[in-house]
Amino acid sequence: MSHTIEGPTLVTSAIALLTITNPIGSLPIFLGLTKDFDEKRQKRIALLVGAAVVAVLVLSLVVGRYILEAFGIDITSFRIAGNLLVASIGWGMLTAKKNVLTADPTESPVVVPLAIPLIAGPGAISLVITFANGYTDAIDYVAGAAIVVVVGVVVATALFFAPYLAKAIRPTGMSILTRIFGLLLLSIALQSILAALGVAFPSLMH
Repeated sequence: MSHTIEGPTLVTSAIALLTITNPIGSLPIFLGLTKDFDEKRQKRIALLVGAAVVAVLVLSLVVGRYILEAFGIDITSFRIAGNLLVASIGWGMLTAKKNVLTADPTESPVVVPLAIPLIAGPGAISLVITFANGYTDAIDYVAGAAIVVVVGVVVATALFFAPYLAKAIRPTGMSILTRIFGLLLLSIALQSILAALGVAFPSLMH
């Protein structure tokens, strides 16, 4: 039988989710994808990304486990597949591939790739599914949803002010920052893949 989540655990879960979503690390990608948009549209997209992150993570919290079970997908396989996609984006940032760093002005990058898989990625989705498995009371789901909303607000706020960052550091600084965060994103994704492989194939870790 599950027990109601306690305050310290709630705070820890919020910090963990905020760390995994990493809104600051997503700034170079956001700016790269929206550099051809005017500032008003950039800010609107920032708010929509925050809302999309909340929607994706709340959905994952409530029915994520059942969706994976319906398709016969193990959470470990999901993490590997998702992080492979994240790794490809990180590589694109590192090598400045245009198809990764630019978007069609007629299309919106809100859901893909910003909300999924960059911010509400496999790590964040796995975390909320694990949370739902451990805490199943109604009040726990409300607490989990509250955490997600807080994270969504932080994401939207960080991206909302991203255009000011772009003006401050200028194109050369933006190019350097993009490559640095691309390397970090690639490293994080590969580390997550290795961790998932260790769960799937424990004998390989010995």
